[in-house]
Amino acid sequence: MIRTLLLPIAAGVLFLAPVPVAAQSSGDGYLFRTPRVQIGFRGGFSGAAAGSEIFEFAREELTLNKSDFSGGSVGFDLALRTSERLDLVLGFSSSSSSTRSEFRDWVGEDDLPIEQETTFRRRPLTVSARLFLRDRGRRISRFAWIPNGLTPYVSGGVGAMWYEFSQDGDFVDYEDLGIFTTRFESSGWSAMAHVGGGVEMSLSPRVLLNLDGRYELASTRLSQDFVDFDDIDLSGFQVSLGLALRF
Repeated sequence: MIRTLLLPIAAGVLFLAPVPVAAQSSGDGYLFRTPRVQIGFRGGFSGAAAGSEIFEFAREELTLNKSDFSGGSVGFDLALRTSERLDLVLGFSSSSSSTRSEFRDWVGEDDLPIEQETTFRRRPLTVSARLFLRDRGRRISRFAWIPNGLTPYVSGGVGAMWYEFSQDGDFVDYEDLGIFTTRFESSGWSAMAHVGGGVEMSLSPRVLLNLDGRYELASTRLSQDFVDFDDIDLSGFQVSLGLALRF
């Protein structure tokens, strides 16, 4: 009989026993430790400064505007926490624009437009410091870390940028006024730097929304088919919105 009474008591104890803390990573509105790593994905708009000679030439000869060299962007960030207000961030993004155009002052012998497509791509790879203007969370006990709702930051960094500038289609030979079909291209790498800022908004203990804005500074020598032009301007601004996960 004693054995019969002990069995339900033992079962109740096992049912009520807490899951070991080591097997849990977060509670209701908090984490059990301060996060050390953050992985984020973002998308947005990348505006090109397009201030160098090659862009001016393209706008003068073809039906292109300065805004045609800007386009959408996607990016990835890996942030490593070094202190409560400072992160080291490894980042990569890619932006691209591709625009159809025609010569402004010339047409073919059939009176049809002389058409081509201009493509401009930029892919920066950066190492940055992100300085938060307030604490990102607070520890209320040995095992609980609660994130703040909104946390603004400023950022800056250096890196390298790969670019491609190409034009594919029909062109005018200014020596004999003939029309020919070809592809002009220049690509390569440039050193770069950027400054910016943004804000993080916690959606849950692990998930947050990130709004980021930055200005990138870069230029380099043109290669291949555009060697007669001055350095290409790779600078511009980037605004993006993304989601990130804390670990």
